[in-house]
Amino acid sequence: MDEQARFRTALAALGAGAEKRGRKLTREEVQAFFQEMGLNEEQRALVGAYLASRGIRAEGMELPEVPRQEPVWTEEEQIFLKQYQKDMRTVARQPEEALPALADLAADGDGPAKRCLTEHCMERVLPIAREYAGQGLLLPDLVQEGSLGLMIGVDTLGLREEETSWEDHVEQEIRRAIQGALDEQAGSEDTGRRIAEKLNRLADSITQLTEDLGRQVTPEELSLYLDMPLEELDDLLRIAGENIEMAERK
Repeated sequence: MDEQARFRTALAALGAGAEKRGRKLTREEVQAFFQEMGLNEEQRALVGAYLASRGIRAEGMELPEVPRQEPVWTEEEQIFLKQYQKDMRTVARQPEEALPALADLAADGDGPAKRCLTEHCMERVLPIAREYAGQGLLLPDLVQEGSLGLMIGVDTLGLREEETSWEDHVEQEIRRAIQGALDEQAGSEDTGRRIAEKLNRLADSITQLTEDLGRQVTPEELSLYLDMPLEELDDLLRIAGENIEMAERK
């Protein structure tokens, strides 16, 4: 792997690690991550720009200002936004000075306090969800996942690390839920892409073997030709359905 590829890989890994930690890093952590690479001035600037673009806070580092561009919403997302903002006007808000005590009660397992705090924090979900727009899920799905993360965050306040404020803990869980859904979506897309590639290869191989043999190919012959276990081949054939014709199994 060349130096540029190593740098890009390390940058992606740094971003993924920061996502899991509520988008917070320290300057020392960033420096340690790239210590062995000996970054030049241009690469250091790229690291700062990358962190700023992802909304990652690096304590002790001055990050460039990155103007945020409003995503182009689909019609479905625009309708959802209007309705969601309308619904938020009916949500019960708590006085700011009452929140610390309410969070303490929620951390102790008080049900009514959890419900009050969850409802109060609902409006925090949308701004966070908007940051993840355009990465594979529509805004309603991002908000739904973020809302689940909010409930988890409030429900687990008693388990947060001592130095973590209740606000940071809740935000981390909102982001963790959204990022987890995006990762799952990306994994599903990768799986679908790999299956599509295998189906294309399967169809091409059947065509080639049929021409070479002058007859329909059997699953056993195709299995040998593709160096693919029969079980996997059978799974692909079931997915392909009637689109692929083969000779009967011997």
